[in-house]
Amino acid sequence: MKALWFERIWKGRSKGVSTVVGTVFLMLIIFMVSTNVLLWSFSRNAEYNQAVMEKNQEEADRIDERVIAFKVGYYVDEDEGKVKVEARLENAGSLAARIINMWVLDTTTQRFGFNETVESLNLNLKPGDILNLTGSNGIVVSIDGVSSSDAFNSWFVTARGNTVPLEEDQMDQSIIVADLSRGVGYLALEFDEFRYFTYESPHKLGNYPSGTLGFDVPKGEYVAFGCLLTNLDPLRRTIVIDAHSLFWQPGRAGIAEGYWFIVNVEADGTINEAYSSVAMNYQDTKMLVFASDDDLDIGSFTRQKTPNAQTTVATFLVLHGTLGSGPYAQSIPFVSLFYY
Repeated sequence: MKALWFERIWKGRSKGVSTVVGTVFLMLIIFMVSTNVLLWSFSRNAEYNQAVMEKNQEEADRIDERVIAFKVGYYVDEDEGKVKVEARLENAGSLAARIINMWVLDTTTQRFGFNETVESLNLNLKPGDILNLTGSNGIVVSIDGVSSSDAFNSWFVTARGNTVPLEEDQMDQSIIVADLSRGVGYLALEFDEFRYFTYESPHKLGNYPSGTLGFDVPKGEYVAFGCLLTNLDPLRRTIVIDAHSLFWQPGRAGIAEGYWFIVNVEADGTINEAYSSVAMNYQDTKMLVFASDDDLDIGSFTRQKTPNAQTTVATFLVLHGTLGSGPYAQSIPFVSLFYY
């Protein structure tokens, strides 16, 4: 009797326990599904926010990118149907920039052209960089029916999607100077930038590259001279300066003739024992240093000393090398120096 009574009670309770257990499992399932949905939602929201941040950063970088083009020229080869575009590019922004393409519009015929090999136009400019796309570095574009009398518009495209318009210079003073240079030579001297250097050791300049600007130089001391020169060849050829180039001080009564031959100088002021020719493309400006008592293609490097007298002297730049594929030589009536 007692056993039957217990069984009846347990049967009633077992049904209640089953209901509770089922409810618990159901709640666990609902909790797990809700948790997964919530986590998935958080994950998608985080990805969305990250994508928005990256897009905003890209847009900010695109706005901050600033590349400018100047000294633009167009040179047409009618037989080949090609236009060579020359320009100087400057990264005037705070971010590195990469140029990936160029488009040219012949506004006379309303025909377009672009650089044929995109891979070849991968131009990287760090902030402050200036890139000379002149001479053999000019960008060549094919346009059907192009004529030398046509007018052009062109623009570069950056990796960030910005365009860099190119406008041909209508009155470029450097071209006027280049025309004048036909009579006096193709390298122009920047007089205000003339400087001399003193030595830290027999083969190392102590104040390179800043030097001392001016035309008063210590007498009886070992010095080197620095000259800033610009290639203004109107035909836009490359000038190569070889080891036979020198800074010449003619002699006179009581003053010995002096020679300072051209040298190569490392960034830390060290003078190289051998000389490697310096190439200057059209509109390139480079500082040439004259320091050796001997032509480095013929002899070895030794320092040269200024006259041991307080006096004024005339000096000349005597330059030698190649102009394009031909010979080049130029003598620049230089500056007068006072040795003190």
